[in-house]
Amino acid sequence: MTQTKTLTFKRRFPVAPPRVVKALTDADDRMIWGAPDADMALLIHDQPVPAPGIRDTARVGPTGTPYVTVLTDWIIIDPARVTYAETLEAEGAPFATSLAVFDLSTDGQNTDLLLTVMVASYAGADVIPQVESGWTNAIATLSGHLGA
Repeated sequence: MTQTKTLTFKRRFPVAPPRVVKALTDADDRMIWGAPDADMALLIHDQPVPAPGIRDTARVGPTGTPYVTVLTDWIIIDPARVTYAETLEAEGAPFATSLAVFDLSTDGQNTDLLLTVMVASYAGADVIPQVESGWTNAIATLSGHLGA
């Protein structure tokens, strides 16, 4: 049976929305903040530039041996919203999918982020806390990366 959960994160960044959008979409930025914990790496190499309708492929997992394939399907990229669907696969089989919706607003000086992540696990309930932990760490790392 598929297990599901919706995660919500709120952050304020001391940068304008275009810098946040770049951090969310640029491969070099994503490799800095996107790993699920400090002992893991996110590798994105030789992939197309993110744009609506584009799929990129990355690897994530322990540094030196990332074994999970991450398929990212870009849906919306604009100054107020970035949305993508992300499927995690191991040994060729999908085990989780997330729909990530990053809503951005600004007060002219800062960018407020409201992130809603809808997670579906195809491999049991124990995957949900792992995905939640990964997102929690990634958003904390993104905050540090953007100077928050």
